[in-house]
Parts: sequence; structure tokens; C-alpha cells
Amino acid sequence: MSIQQTAKTRYVDVDGIKVAYRHFGKATGVPLPFNQHFRGTIDHWDPLLINTLAKILLFDNYGGKSSGSVLGIFAGWAEVSASLVKALRFKQVDIFGFSMGGMVAQMIALNAPDIARRLIIGGSSPSYGEVHSLPIQKKQRLGREWWARINERTEDRSPYVNPEQTARQAGAAGKWFSLGNEETGSYSRLYELKMPVFIANKDDDIIVPIENNILIYKLLQKSNSNAHLHIYPDTGHGFLNEYAEMFAAHVALFLDMERVV
Repeated sequence: MSIQQTAKTRYVDVDGIKVAYRHFGKATGVPLPFNQHFRGTIDHWDPLLINTLAKILLFDNYGGKSSGSVLGIFAGWAEVSASLVKALRFKQVDIFGFSMGGMVAQMIALNAPDIARRLIIGGSSPSYGEVHSLPIQKKQRLGREWWARINERTEDRSPYVNPEQTARQAGAAGKWFSLGNEETGSYSRLYELKMPVFIANKDDDIIVPIENNILIYKLLQKSNSNAHLHIYPDTGHGFLNEYAEMFAAHVALFLDMERVV
């Protein structure tokens, strides 16, 4: 079985954008695309989390080689993600998004519901909310362990996000958290999501507070009886790396059950 450390990096043209991707993991099952966090690349996913989880699809979706306003908003990135799924000839996928990627994942599920079987939102927020809370030494050690794992791959690595791409991501996040973005945001549309949704969060996050994830859950509850919220204790924004094996088990359970209860 191919794994994150050795999977071949491939490229596909998606609506004029050259997208780097890796496809590995289980040979069967529904593909699981991962939508990345702020300034992350395909090399920032933890092998401990993803290697045996599912049929994995990693890709770089920060519009580094493109121009135009569509990539200045998360709805534009969602469009690229959905087009990538179609370009790779996947009829349906499960969608995972972490942090900023969770904002993109919401828009994929909202604007292309035909390709979304299940949705997993980790450490994210609907399209406007608050922000801010503190870290410790144990977290720094766990962070170093995570950094070592994601650097186990030594060849054919994705380049770091440059200042221009960072500014583009920050600009899109600013628009996401601005009032009056109903057309390109998720807040007023979350009731449209009918597929099973798994929302994961942590109890002490200085980036995206737990209240924002609870808000996603409450907005979904109004029309979706199959929305689920799991809180990981004593951890911050990087909960999926601190609890990598446990989170992978929870995601696998969610994806494999006929009906999540």
C-alpha cells in the first residue's frame, strides 16, 4: 500500500490551474480529499493520521500559479476542489477540511452536493464568528513529534507557501469572516447540507474557538439529524495531530457506518 512518505506527486490541469496531488492509501472505498489549513501544503498532513485511514487524496489548492478573483474567496477554492474530483473521474467523495480547509469543505458540500457523500469539518468555523485563548510545554513536544513525522518524506516535497500565496489565503479568510458575504459564505446556507456531517474540535484553541464549531453544529441541527460533534480534551488547534490515531479511528468509524447514530 502506498503511503504519504512515498506516494508519487502527480499533476492535473483543472480549469487552467496546475494542481499537484497524491492519491494513496486503501485500494477500495470512497476517496477522501483533504482540504488544507492556512499556509499548509500536501506535505503538512500527518502520516500517523492518514496512511491507513482511507483512499486518500491530498492536493495543493492555494492558487499559487493562478491569477483572478475566483481564488480570492473560499468558494473559488471549493470550485477548484470540485473540478479536481471530476477531473480525476471520481463520481462521489467524502470531504475532509481542517481549519481554513474546513471553510473550503463547507463550500464544496454546499455548491457541489452531488459529489459529497459525507463531510468532516475539523477546527473550523462558519463564515463569520469570533476568534481567540494559550499553549504549554507538552504541546511543544507533541508539535516537534508531528513536525518530525511530516518530514519523514524527503523527496519530491511540495514547496512552502510563499508570501504572495500567504497574502491570498489571509485575504480569503478576511472575506470569510466579514459581514455581507452571504453569496460566497456558508453561514446562511448550512441548512442545505443533508449528507452526514462530522464536526471535530478541541477545548482550547487560540485560532478558531470551540464556540464556532458548536455554531456549525447548531446551524446544521435545524435541518440535519445526522450531524455529529466530537470535542477532544486538553488540546488546541492541532488536535488532529495530537490525537492522530484516535481521530483517524473516529473518522473511519464515521465513514464506514451505514447510518451514523
